[in-house]
Amino acid sequence: MELTIGLRGRPLDKIGMEKDSRTIAVIDDDGGIREALRRMLNIAGFRVQTFECAESFLAALPACEAACAVVDVNLGPGSCGLDLARHPAMSAARLPLIFISGSADESLRERALTLGCIEYLRKPFMPIELLDAVFRATQDPSPIP
Repeated sequence: MELTIGLRGRPLDKIGMEKDSRTIAVIDDDGGIREALRRMLNIAGFRVQTFECAESFLAALPACEAACAVVDVNLGPGSCGLDLARHPAMSAARLPLIFISGSADESLRERALTLGCIEYLRKPFMPIELLDAVFRATQDPSPIP
């Protein structure tokens, strides 16, 4: 039986069966979340690079071959995913961003969308929601604003 819900018509029972050459960067200060996202994206066939803070991601960005980044809005004391999105290196990289957040603050979501993120997901979210956003971010041929 073939399931065809979500992921741009891609059969759900086939996700992860083929390997994908695209790399997804995951930036989150919570090690458990980073590991869970890494596993989920690996199962879906993606390569994953994880980073615990914005600074480590920015240091790796010149050599990073990520097709998109999944970024926690709250990256720990004194660090914000929205600030990362505004960093000049991120503007130059034109990397599609997917924000995740445990906050229900609607103004954060609005600011993230203003910055041009592909999706803003509130924790807890369904894995299919993240996978759909990642597929949209990595397969959309239109230029990122």
